[in-house]
Amino acid sequence: MATRWPDMDRTGPRVDQAAVQELEAYLGVSLPDDYARFLLEVNGGRTSKSFRVFDICTHRRPNSTILNSMNSLADPDESRDLRTAREASHWLPPEVLPIGYDDGGGNLALGIEGEHKGEVWFLDGVNRRPGESNPRVTWFDRRDVCRVAMSFTSFLEMLRPLRPVG
Repeated sequence: MATRWPDMDRTGPRVDQAAVQELEAYLGVSLPDDYARFLLEVNGGRTSKSFRVFDICTHRRPNSTILNSMNSLADPDESRDLRTAREASHWLPPEVLPIGYDDGGGNLALGIEGEHKGEVWFLDGVNRRPGESNPRVTWFDRRDVCRVAMSFTSFLEMLRPLRPVG
């Protein structure tokens, strides 16, 4: 199945199937098929200005934000590397993988296991839930978290220009 990926200003280094399988072994899960294909064909990077804005909910109200970059597999710049992002994001639940970030310090995360596998979530970096908040609230019910898309492909399809054309 051919997928049209967003235009990119920069992409991550080329990787092969063995590198994706190594990441899956490290994570202990198989990645959603569309995201694994994206890694093989594009491998993250920075989307062009025509594919940067996406919708989110903040405090359960509609809003939008600007995609800064998507993390890459085996990126020599550790700030953009998937494995490094996973290790640095110890506060993220284990069933999500940080796949990118917005201009406001929020994380874009992909469900990699459980009932939310394949879904794309936004974790607000500006209005983050205090650490001492009620620990009984599951990660996906927190006020600083919202589902953005039901799949990685549908997330990419919702990206729109930074500035309206015309």
